[in-house]
Amino acid sequence: MSEQLRAVVEQLYEGLNTADVELLPKLFDPAAEIRTPTSLPWSTGHYSGPDGPAQYFQGAVEMLESTRFNVEAIRVDGDWAAAFGDWTGKFRESGGEFNVRFVHFWTFRDGKVVYSEGISDTVGIVRAYEASGARA
Repeated sequence: MSEQLRAVVEQLYEGLNTADVELLPKLFDPAAEIRTPTSLPWSTGHYSGPDGPAQYFQGAVEMLESTRFNVEAIRVDGDWAAAFGDWTGKFRESGGEFNVRFVHFWTFRDGKVVYSEGISDTVGIVRAYEASGARA
């Protein structure tokens, strides 16, 4: 089971790195919840239900010209996984770029994500967003 979940996490980051907004929601259970810092310019902090993942990822894709997660490690234990590494990106409007650390936690049911929570250095992201006077 742990190799199956590791493969799902790898697919998640492949989808994030290619901004594949069609693939990403397919990896989530219809009752999934996503919690993210509200300091992220595209985030309301909480997304749930069948449309929640698509709403969150679409918001990021609309604001970011590019994004890349360099995953250093994935740890799987039972129905739970954590991934950490570096996250780089560039905002479309401001042109501001960021390079921050992240850790994401994923909980699974039947091979699909039912809960996700991310922690990042949002100060670096907000500074990049505000590079040309944009405001979160």
